[in-house]
Amino acid sequence: MLSVISVLENRRGPQLQEPSPAVFVPQAQSLCFWQLGIPELHISIAGAGVAGLASAIAVAQNGHSVTVFEQAARLETIGAGLQLGPNAVRVLEGLGVWDALEAQCCAPARIRICDAISGRQLSALELGDSFARRFGSPYRVAHRADLIDALAQTASRNSDITIIKDCRITGLQPGKPTGLKTLSGEIRESDLIIAADGIRSALRTHIAPGNEPRQSGETLYRALAPAGDLPDALDRDAVYLWLAPGAHVVHYLVSGGRQLNIVASIEQPADQTGWNNIASRDNVLDALPGVTSALHELLSTPASWLAWTGADLEPFTAWSRDNCVLVGDAAHASLPYLAQGAAMALEDAACLAACLGGGGDNLKAALARYEKIRQPRTARIVEESRRNAGIYHMRGPKAQARNLALRLLPGSMQMQRLAWIYSPSPNREPSA
Repeated sequence: MLSVISVLENRRGPQLQEPSPAVFVPQAQSLCFWQLGIPELHISIAGAGVAGLASAIAVAQNGHSVTVFEQAARLETIGAGLQLGPNAVRVLEGLGVWDALEAQCCAPARIRICDAISGRQLSALELGDSFARRFGSPYRVAHRADLIDALAQTASRNSDITIIKDCRITGLQPGKPTGLKTLSGEIRESDLIIAADGIRSALRTHIAPGNEPRQSGETLYRALAPAGDLPDALDRDAVYLWLAPGAHVVHYLVSGGRQLNIVASIEQPADQTGWNNIASRDNVLDALPGVTSALHELLSTPASWLAWTGADLEPFTAWSRDNCVLVGDAAHASLPYLAQGAAMALEDAACLAACLGGGGDNLKAALARYEKIRQPRTARIVEESRRNAGIYHMRGPKAQARNLALRLLPGSMQMQRLAWIYSPSPNREPSA
């Protein structure tokens, strides 16, 4: 989904530095390197989503003991589809998770970008063998529940990881930043607290007060349908991006090809909070009048939808304080318009584990290094994801110009524009 923004921006983004010899995302091997300066820690993690479970696996592989606290009584089985680019797949390989997940993924052959009104294809990005060779790993799509299940399976095989469910973290013990406070009033002590509790993090107020979610002005609708409900006119082996005035739709197969994931983003005033608000088929169809017949048939298939309000976090620099550090959406929640939310959480986990595992003189130095490495990249993801919304939702002459640019852009240029996201070794330390 990145190519649209690259076409219209006509500018070069920040160039990545050469890889640091000490911090990288390893490929299909343990993260257990450079244990030079920090002794074994007992680490508490708030949240058992992608960021929390990946962080648990990564730091446990470095010899630390981990307790993960999850407010739900069971690990989530809901959620939308996820696009896992080569950068995400590499981390999953390094964590030992990929083998448990791969069979539940789908391998799209291409991304098709289409005009939602005329139905005309504007561009296609091939995702086959040449793409995988270029970026070192393949491009896959999955359901969030399948990723969570694979992470949980991997964590359960590590005796240094304990997951406590039905335990909501409400904050830190007053005057004692190493104590997690639960809803029942218990205090859980640890050497380090990793806040992986999402965009509405309860722990972020201790680390970086005042950084609250900013609404984007869009409502996102998601639905799952049987894979057989995909209209015959559409390509089963593609990720589709349909561009409409004030809206866009993304869909692809998940769960080993058994289900069809559909997400529609529509410019609408926010009138709800939460992730699982019930919506109707008419809510979606009424917001997308005049779309091409194949897309209308697709959107008519699910009888019910779930809705949530688009939001992200303005980039900020205070990710750690005392012995508490933010990862994933708690640190840098982005809109889903670069399809990099899960990937950034996975990269955070690998980078934080590597920083804790070696080289630093103390915990504070390790956390500072993690921030220095991760913040430039995640800030760019946040801002370009937000900018993409404006490009996807163009109207009138601007939309016509966008569509013309997409039709004329060579595939080789699209590939080049993807390199900053997908190329190996994203966790590079900026030059001083």
